[in-house]
Amino acid sequence: MSIHPRLKPVLYGLSIFVVFIVLTFILRVATHHTQPGFCGMFTYRDLLLGALVAGILTFTHERKKKQMP
Repeated sequence: MSIHPRLKPVLYGLSIFVVFIVLTFILRVATHHTQPGFCGMFTYRDLLLGALVAGILTFTHERKKKQMP
């Protein structure tokens, strides 16, 4: 069973976003630093930054794949 080629970058970006959110959660819990926002743990800025990081890393990953022979 193979994954559709258009779905692979979406899954890659989603996994980067999830890793970013998990690391943010761990840091917030470890430092006892909570803020008002999404679920009382994430601000909307955190979610936007996670989406931006996931988008940039997915874009550069796809460019590297196309440049390799």
